Amino acid sequence: MPPLPHPRARSRPVDAELLRQCLRVARPQILRAVAWAVLRQCSFLALPWLLGLAVDSAVRHGDPVRAAWYAAALVGVAVAEYAGMRGWQLWSNLAEAGAAAWLRTRLLRSVLENAGRPADPAAEGEVASGDLTTRGSRDVETVVYWVHGLTTWVVIGTTALVLVPSLARLDPALLLVAAATVPVLLLVNRFFPPLYGARSERLARAHARRSGTVEELLSAVLSLRGVGADRLMVARHHRHSAEVTRHTLRLGAVSSLWEATAFAVPRLAVVAGLLIGGPAAVDGRITVGQLTTFVLWMGTVSVAVSAVVNRLGDRTDARVAARRIAAVLDAGEVDSGGGGSGRTAASPGPVTGSGSVQEGGGEGELVVRGLTVRRPGRAPLGPLDLTARPGEWIALTGPTGNGKSALLRAVAGLLLAADGTVTLGGRPRAELPPLTVGFVPEAPVLTRGTVTENLLLTGDHTPEALAAACRAAGLDLALAGRPDGTGTQVGERGRALSGGQRQLVALARALLHHSPVLLLDDTTSALDAATETEVLARLRAATAVQVVVFATHSPAVRALADREITLTAPRTEPVRV
Repeated sequence: MPPLPHPRARSRPVDAELLRQCLRVARPQILRAVAWAVLRQCSFLALPWLLGLAVDSAVRHGDPVRAAWYAAALVGVAVAEYAGMRGWQLWSNLAEAGAAAWLRTRLLRSVLENAGRPADPAAEGEVASGDLTTRGSRDVETVVYWVHGLTTWVVIGTTALVLVPSLARLDPALLLVAAATVPVLLLVNRFFPPLYGARSERLARAHARRSGTVEELLSAVLSLRGVGADRLMVARHHRHSAEVTRHTLRLGAVSSLWEATAFAVPRLAVVAGLLIGGPAAVDGRITVGQLTTFVLWMGTVSVAVSAVVNRLGDRTDARVAARRIAAVLDAGEVDSGGGGSGRTAASPGPVTGSGSVQEGGGEGELVVRGLTVRRPGRAPLGPLDLTARPGEWIALTGPTGNGKSALLRAVAGLLLAADGTVTLGGRPRAELPPLTVGFVPEAPVLTRGTVTENLLLTGDHTPEALAAACRAAGLDLALAGRPDGTGTQVGERGRALSGGQRQLVALARALLHHSPVLLLDDTTSALDAATETEVLARLRAATAVQVVVFATHSPAVRALADREITLTAPRTEPVRV
């Protein structure tokens, strides 16, 4: 999955870079779509030519047998045109689906990287969750619609390559009529795109504001109703909805004028062509069949011009949407403070440990060397050096904001802005199978449905395996007062459960995969002392052959850990543990 380059390293605008990466992801499907589109368009352009020959055979030469052969050829070409259209749309749809899946995976990964992190007061351009929904739905759909339409440019190019010499052979004057439309279309398409783009961006911002208001209204209406503030939230929603309506109408006005103008130009060219071609047919310079072919081809030119207009609009919309999506990706991939305090004066230093482990990278050992998390405008986090054997528990401690969460995410491979190496059993992390390194955030993400459905999000498991994972994570204790047990509905984002219950669901979900390495980001922080003690005892027994690295402030976790690593003040060289 190609990452976005660091902002300082970009040689092109961020929107163009993201669109280029979408093309690279969908390239195999796009190339297949191009092949089928060329077949379809060549067949489509051949139909008017064959029809003209059939007309001349029947009308001019009075040869019905020859006309019948041309009619049969028309049927065969029509079948080829249909097959080309089917293949073109099939592979264009697959390209669109692949790009959409890639973009949404990138967005989800960025959100999960920062789930549960305290907001950085120094951060700019923070994305509200309602706006994030808009970027993950409307903006992604805008970008992938552009991907779907890319093959149309090949169709337009094929049309030009075929029609220019063909019209010249019919009559040079007819070619001049068609060519005269080009300067007019260039002027039209130079004037409208900037205006369309500006209004499209205003509409996108209006949608984002309304989405944020809807989420605020739904999440806070009950608490606000008691003090009479719900009316203010409703009024704010109506105001933002009115803005969406106003900007939609303004964008529609520009779009309709642009499309109507561009569509009228080739229509006028058809009229001019008939005024020129009619006398030429009477004089015998061209045949009736050739005039028929010209009229049909000019209809194709009209369709091609409309396609050009639509694709230019799609490109403008896609760049606006890509810029908004890239802003979220940058926030997740570059600003990786891991719960940082936003301080710039002090630099979190290398890590030190209270014990020692034999150096080396034996079978099953987790080896981290020089792991550093970059933060633009702030001091980096780390470096972290450690070696851990299967069955060891390591507690990663230190003051809040010193990068414990970020370093865990970096070990898990969830941060792109990280340097250093992570190996397991001598194999680089990038070469390890999926789920080899499990990560549980402090504030996990749950989806609407039951506890069982959330446990099964990453794959199927037997009821026995589910029960064992729930026992090992202490989830059975947390759900003991719930009559439905693991059939309990978690609600939107898991809000029907307490914070501790959500943490244990995520922990049980991670235990289901028996990952050799388990990274826990303060996973028991929302539990009461008695429950935490029981959960930790069960978890220690369940991870007897796993490496566990636990970012924590909890004395109970630190008491069970084999070693403790503390984030300390900066040092010249990292301390090896």
